[in-house]
Amino acid sequence: MSLIDEFTPLRILPRALPAGCFNTVRLAQLRMGEPLRLPVPGLRLLECILEREVWICVDSRFDHLPLIAWTGFRVTGRGLHEDVCCEQRLYHIHAGLLMGPALDAIERAAAEALDRTRAEAH
Repeated sequence: MSLIDEFTPLRILPRALPAGCFNTVRLAQLRMGEPLRLPVPGLRLLECILEREVWICVDSRFDHLPLIAWTGFRVTGRGLHEDVCCEQRLYHIHAGLLMGPALDAIERAAAEALDRTRAEAH
């Protein structure tokens, strides 16, 4: 059972995640384990909980209330260079304003976490 199962989304939208973002997060998950919990750089008080089946941006001030989630990743038969279709769930009235910046921040956070693990290994 996922955290988002406890909440009803305000909107559900089809979305295509950029291949680079999805691949960076998946690599971070493979190397660092799941769930991968990352603070969101540049978006104070947000944290991302990244699992294989769902990515959730939560508000750490309010008992990890979900704001945005991506789920239903369709990866079967896709090339690494191809975007990943999924479902985006919005749980907050202003979540639409965070969609783009949140994905950019997730990719940056995952890349920075990977860089730290590489540096620690050497």
